[in-house]
Amino acid sequence: MELRSKLMDKAHEASKAVYLFTLNLPQKYQFSLGEQLRRSILSVPLNITEGNARLTDKEKRQFLNIAFGSLKEAKYTLFFCKDIGLIECNEYNTLYMRLDELSRILYSIIHPKS
Repeated sequence: MELRSKLMDKAHEASKAVYLFTLNLPQKYQFSLGEQLRRSILSVPLNITEGNARLTDKEKRQFLNIAFGSLKEAKYTLFFCKDIGLIECNEYNTLYMRLDELSRILYSIIHPKS
């Protein structure tokens, strides 16, 4: 139970940080990259929450897999923003490390060691 709580805390904090970053994107990128990044990053805690509300382990795992896919999408979109010069390297590294840590936690829940 503690691991899932840690997961939600990490998902919330990472989502908030990335969301706030998107609000500072230049206007011409707000709809395209900004909206895409906001949707994908918010999908992570939303799917974790919905999965935790499900009764069977199979359903829970399905929502965690969706959250994991959304997290990968957000990581790539953030990388793309860096690649075209929309985010400074230090800020990118800070956000990416948060997302990477969240990825590892989520992966360990989806694929527990046997």
